[in-house]
Amino acid sequence: MHTTHEDELREWARGLLPLEAATELLIRTGWAAPGYGWIRREDDGRVWIDFESIPERIGALSGGEQRVLRIAASLGADSPIILGDELAGLDRTTTALVLAAIAHTAGVHTVGRSIEVNTVGLPALVDVPPLYTWPI
Repeated sequence: MHTTHEDELREWARGLLPLEAATELLIRTGWAAPGYGWIRREDDGRVWIDFESIPERIGALSGGEQRVLRIAASLGADSPIILGDELAGLDRTTTALVLAAIAHTAGVHTVGRSIEVNTVGLPALVDVPPLYTWPI
């Protein structure tokens, strides 16, 4: 089986929900392609994303492009943002991807378990559906 660039990035991020979410957001918005200044490939072939460098590399991009990249950098490297400012003006498709990234980061992107009060007033462990998933 052939491993793609995107597969390599997903494998690099695997295990840390914020990093997985930020990586997937860049992949799905087209900003994880080889050649962008924040995509790194080591001499041994390993690929990774330098989220910390994103904010300093996006000055020539449009406002919407900058916003999605700053959100990804915030998830992937704790780069501070004002979320309300970044969300304003995103198109519908990008907003859906950002919502999915936030749900992924919070760990509510898959089926889970929750405690709810049952019909007799006692706490019970129940299955809950994903809150929000990555758009197809």
